[in-house]
Parts: sequence; structure tokens; C-alpha cells
Amino acid sequence: MINFLYKLKYLIGGNTGYIRFIILFGILFTILQISDLTTTYFALQNPQNKELNPYYNEEWFVPFKLTMVLLIMFVMHRIPASNRRLAKSAMVGMIYMYLFINFNNLYLLLSS
Repeated sequence: MINFLYKLKYLIGGNTGYIRFIILFGILFTILQISDLTTTYFALQNPQNKELNPYYNEEWFVPFKLTMVLLIMFVMHRIPASNRRLAKSAMVGMIYMYLFINFNNLYLLLSS
């Protein structure tokens, strides 16, 4: 694992601290998106679950959510250096938001 991180650091180069943060955010956010989609899919098998997003049954919603990860990463990369602390806080806030959403979906899945 350490060897992989060293190679990743070598490949990125340049302003590595912020770019590494964006890549780590993208990996975590993608994992959270996929787990959200998975738990929601199984929770939707129970018709009593009315609290979930109605767009989860749409075919276009999965690629849309995963495309949003790349779009957010691109936008965060373009933020000027003076606002990067705010960008990092926004990314961490999105991670916490999706953790909360996943726990809510997991609760709905287990309670059915």
C-alpha cells in the first residue's frame, strides 16, 4: 500500500498536497456514491420505503451521480490557491453528508 501511494505521489508531481487531497476525495466520494446506490437499490425492494429519492429508479441517475464526482473534482482543482482551505472544507462536508445519507439508507434497509 505504501509503495502504491509513493508511486501515486511521484506521478502527480507539482502542487501535490492539494491535488492528492482532491484525488483522495474523489476515491472516497466514489466509494460513498456506489455504496449509496447499492444500499438504496436493496432498500427500494421494499415498497414501504417512501423516504428515498424517486430518481433512483431512473436509468440515467447512476451515470449522473458518478459523473458528478469527476465534475466536482475538476471544479475543486480550478479553485485559486487563496480559497483552497474553503474548498477542502467543502469536500470534507460532502463526505460527511454522504456518510449521513448512507447511514440513513442503511437504516431503512435494515429496518425493512
